[in-house]
Amino acid sequence: MKEKTILVIEDEPTINRMVSNYFKASQYNVLCAYDGSEGLELFKHHDIDLICLDIMMPKIDGWTIAKLIREKSSVPIILMSALSEEEDILKGYELNVDDYITKPFNPKILIAKTKRLLNRIEENESDLPLKIIKTNHITINLETHKVFLDNSEINLSKTEFDLLYYFIKNEGKICSRNHLLDEVWGIDVYVEDRIVDTYVKRLRKHLGCYSSYIKTVFGVGYRFETLDSKVL
Repeated sequence: MKEKTILVIEDEPTINRMVSNYFKASQYNVLCAYDGSEGLELFKHHDIDLICLDIMMPKIDGWTIAKLIREKSSVPIILMSALSEEEDILKGYELNVDDYITKPFNPKILIAKTKRLLNRIEENESDLPLKIIKTNHITINLETHKVFLDNSEINLSKTEFDLLYYFIKNEGKICSRNHLLDEVWGIDVYVEDRIVDTYVKRLRKHLGCYSSYIKTVFGVGYRFETLDSKVL
């Protein structure tokens, strides 16, 4: 198995060194950047499996970096920040980051979050022989993480992709918000249940004229339903 590469973008040398050392001790390859500009350059020129990203940094802040990366990639992003206000956390999720950890934090928790995200990717990719899932008008390629509406590709973040994939795997079943939080975000991650509604809204927007496939079950959660489905 290929050694996973973590990109740490953190301007505080002590924190950067501490986080990097913990990742190395956990058998990860680590690349370090001390400002936003350097971080983007490393991302452009290396095969990165996950990014640990500070928010308040010189040159380019973490919000901007997350936005720029999400325009081109669904690589998992964990925000590391001293900001703990709810609106800041929600802003991070609206930018399609995958997880959030507030400073000061225990590096072991960061490692645990990283392993959960990377394991989730490997589990999706190892769902052989299920490589391509087709529902009525929607095609998901689990190897390339690409999604097509009819013949047109749509760009989803990793969490949006995972949510759509979970909906399709459980077509016809009622999924409560708490269940979706556990299955898509993970039981060890604390987020408000309204995050589910935010991501469903975004996913419906991506699905366009097929947004009605995600049906609201009032007072409970959601149900994904199309006319037919099959797996290749």
